[in-house]
Amino acid sequence: MRKFLIILFLIPLSIFSQSKSFDFHSPQNIKIFADYLFCQGDYLRAVDEYERIPSDLRNDTTNFKIMLAYSEIGLYQVSNEKIRSIPSNSYFIWFARQLYLVNKLHETPKGLRVFHDMPFPPDVEESRQKLINISYFYDEKINFEKNFILKPFNNDADKQIVSLLYDRKTNPPYKSPALAGILSTVIPGSGKMYVGEWGDGITALLATGLLAFLAYDNFNANHKTRAWIFTGLGAFFYAGNIYGSIASAQIFNAKINFDFNEGIKLFLEKENYFLPQYDFCK
Repeated sequence: MRKFLIILFLIPLSIFSQSKSFDFHSPQNIKIFADYLFCQGDYLRAVDEYERIPSDLRNDTTNFKIMLAYSEIGLYQVSNEKIRSIPSNSYFIWFARQLYLVNKLHETPKGLRVFHDMPFPPDVEESRQKLINISYFYDEKINFEKNFILKPFNNDADKQIVSLLYDRKTNPPYKSPALAGILSTVIPGSGKMYVGEWGDGITALLATGLLAFLAYDNFNANHKTRAWIFTGLGAFFYAGNIYGSIASAQIFNAKINFDFNEGIKLFLEKENYFLPQYDFCK
């Protein structure tokens, strides 16, 4: 038992003595740990570790990883600032410029068109043009024909998706708030039915009709107090139904826009934003 206790005491002591000769804070070991975090998808901690390495000791691969890590955690502007650390003759400069475009797409879609007049290698140029054409979907209105938007997409599946996005953008299935309000003014609840809210529409029709009947019946019976109460409630429901129908049409249109933008996002994520495939973790 005594020998066992002595061994338990000596093991951590031995490990500690060995660690004294191991410099955890050397740039090389910091990079090894940062690379490990990067490959684990822990981009926030990876960036912290990479930034601890003196800039003069970082290579182009490390600088690009820093740029990529900032992009992965959503700090797109910071990511784009890191492009300055990658020399123009670096192997990663074209990847970095493509990532710059993707970051701009996240920040402001029009911003990714800044390299419009800059020559790119053929393989990068194709990806860049795809991104630029997709960016037009974020504009308020597309001023290009469908064939122009589809031109850089050679894959039939991609072309079909982009074609559907174009049709949805140029002819969105909006509902008119004005028409919804007018319909509910004429027939209570019909504006709600127009935007697809059949349950609310039928409820509004029945409630308004019931209150109107109760008001009419009490006026005929000379119960004026109750008649005016039902009249007030009926007017409240009637006005609320008109306002609610207009609001429902606006919400419907906002959902159309949201679903459209989500569709673009899912498509771009599926295509990895047309970025080249690189694996730093093999």
